[in-house]
Amino acid sequence: MYSRSIKDHPLYIRMKQLPPEEVAAWVLGETPIEEAEAKERKEAFRRIAKHITAGKAERTKYGFNSDTNGEIARAMEWAFKAGVKVGQSAEGKAKASKK
Repeated sequence: MYSRSIKDHPLYIRMKQLPPEEVAAWVLGETPIEEAEAKERKEAFRRIAKHITAGKAERTKYGFNSDTNGEIARAMEWAFKAGVKVGQSAEGKAKASKK
């Protein structure tokens, strides 16, 4: 009996689950998310969300399993850690004290 693998699919690259920092790099380049401007950061987060939902649609369309909730959870955890890191930095504290 033949077992189908997602890696055998010609569109595997489009369906592959990627870490959020790699998807954000498509928008930000070499700039870490913590140092990006608000507009670029928002665009990076939108790109991550689009990649997750498009990947789920592709995997479902061709009959492969999808861990969309896990992908979203990892992206949210990564974004939270980035926010905490910015908040703990001297620049982040200076911005918070001005408000």
